Amino acid sequence: LSGCGTEYEKIEGNEELRKQIAQWSYFTGAQFSDTDIVTTSGCLNAVAYCLMALTQRGDTIAVESPVFFGLLQLFRSLGLKTIELPSNASTGIEVEALKKTLDTQKINICLLNSNFNNPLGSCMPDEHKKEVVRLLNHHHIPLIEDDIYGDLHFGATRPKTCKAFDEEGLVLYCSSVSKTLAPGYRVGWVVPGKFKKDIVKLKMVQSFTSTTLTQQTVANFFKTGKYENYIRKLRSILHTNSLQYTQAIAQHFPSDTKISRPQGGLFLWVELNKKYNTLTLFNRALQHNIAIVPGKIFTLQNQFNNCMRLSYGLPWSERIENQLKVLARLID
Repeated sequence: LSGCGTEYEKIEGNEELRKQIAQWSYFTGAQFSDTDIVTTSGCLNAVAYCLMALTQRGDTIAVESPVFFGLLQLFRSLGLKTIELPSNASTGIEVEALKKTLDTQKINICLLNSNFNNPLGSCMPDEHKKEVVRLLNHHHIPLIEDDIYGDLHFGATRPKTCKAFDEEGLVLYCSSVSKTLAPGYRVGWVVPGKFKKDIVKLKMVQSFTSTTLTQQTVANFFKTGKYENYIRKLRSILHTNSLQYTQAIAQHFPSDTKISRPQGGLFLWVELNKKYNTLTLFNRALQHNIAIVPGKIFTLQNQFNNCMRLSYGLPWSERIENQLKVLARLID
């Protein structure tokens, strides 16, 4: 029955998949070996393992803001206190704000969505990544890096990761194929640096092993070169989508609307005049079978009430354009 997906994998995960991920890591600027990797059930599961292994209830986590609402729910479930740091829609977390916080407050761990952040679409410049890693190393604070969108870059080269500048093993690098191949595969991984033993022990207690068939399938997709061809086409489609969505929003939304200009990923961050409330807009849009995500849910503070996240993951079509026109009319 060997190779039929009926046997347990190693706790670290499918060996072939880990080899393929290690080879792909060349593009991230952080080359690691298959023995550095632990597979998980998606990226959020990887992040959860990192938090469970390295924090206790009452600990404080520093994150960029706005931040993916699924992470906020995870932090709360683990009893963590959250410090939200301001971010730039283009360059991500404001490094000076992080520096000031590290100097004045007790931080146990930090989490950043370094490339094409959800929901802003921001991408940290290399010099910012390098400085953030240096600052956290100086304070001996682990960094969980969520790089789930890094492969979806519009430029010629993939942006580097914070892990590329990690010399102390304090960066726990998390990713998956959920935003590139399919979310239902639940194939993710973590490169936990000096914390590998902690992550392996936790995975053994939590799930013992990962699903064999999906891991092997994804491994084969990498090995044959099909993933590289596929992702190149996907990036082109998403880039075109982003431009078409942006053009339609600029044309039909109020003239003072601000739109992010992501260079990769899946999302646009749209900021309306402060007199509008996107939670109200959300409820109106639902009545027309249109889904937006109000900015309010990306924070624990009273902010982003006039903002929303729009995904350009769906192929551009006349139907999409008409829905954006309807959404624009609902704003007034």
